[in-house]
Amino acid sequence: MRRRCWSSCRTAPRVPPITRPRARLTGTLPDNLEAFFYVNTDIGTPESAQWLGEALAAEGYGTLILRCLVPRTFIDCNRVVLGAPAGAVVDGLTPAFAAYIEEPADQALLAELHATYHALTERAYRRLCGAGGLALQLHSYAPRSVGIDRIDGQIVTALRRAYEPAVYETWPERPAVDLICADGEGTMWSSPELVGAVRAAFAAINVDARENETYKLHPATMGYQYARAYPGQVLCVELNRGLLAEPFVPFGESPISPVNVERMTRPLAVALSQALARQVR
Repeated sequence: MRRRCWSSCRTAPRVPPITRPRARLTGTLPDNLEAFFYVNTDIGTPESAQWLGEALAAEGYGTLILRCLVPRTFIDCNRVVLGAPAGAVVDGLTPAFAAYIEEPADQALLAELHATYHALTERAYRRLCGAGGLALQLHSYAPRSVGIDRIDGQIVTALRRAYEPAVYETWPERPAVDLICADGEGTMWSSPELVGAVRAAFAAINVDARENETYKLHPATMGYQYARAYPGQVLCVELNRGLLAEPFVPFGESPISPVNVERMTRPLAVALSQALARQVR
């Protein structure tokens, strides 16, 4: 029996999904919030996940893609909601709730959307990883780590200031690829063999894939919870948006290059195919 692989990714702004939940919110939101939406959305991951799924399916592997359409602008579905401080950036991670989500009814609605998404996500993990399959948590990040320490009503102003050319050049560059596979204590939750295979596949096309350089698996993230529940079967990957888009546009829709998507996704397909093949021998 062929093993299965599934990928989760967060929404891209091809169709402006920010307008859907926003129409259901009752509280006052910051002006020009779409700017935050565009700069904070994992663009390119739906296209990458689709390419990856089709490549693995062509080899006979069952694949499942789960895409989150709840904008991080309102609630981050890769965060643990319970006990999360609104607005605070902790260890470089944006919060579950932005501080501008003030109305209790809005918080309850968004928490319900978060719970609904994770009910489906948990079913997928049980069905596929519970049967010995693999899971890829696919993300993309901005080319540089900008110094934002709070997500509140001034977020758009703060971001535009951070992206002024003279200021932007001072922020540290992020790797082309970062494999988020260990926690802050150094415990490795992903398969070392798979991590090594992914790095080797990227090295073969002269792309330097790092490990845990930008982030580590953090208890505040749902990705950590799933990686810990299925040790050795889950890998979180961050792809640099500047290598998926052509060009990367911080405050607007970035055109996603199919050529770039294939180049940055093929190494993942190669490594995952090898890992799945080893499982069925």
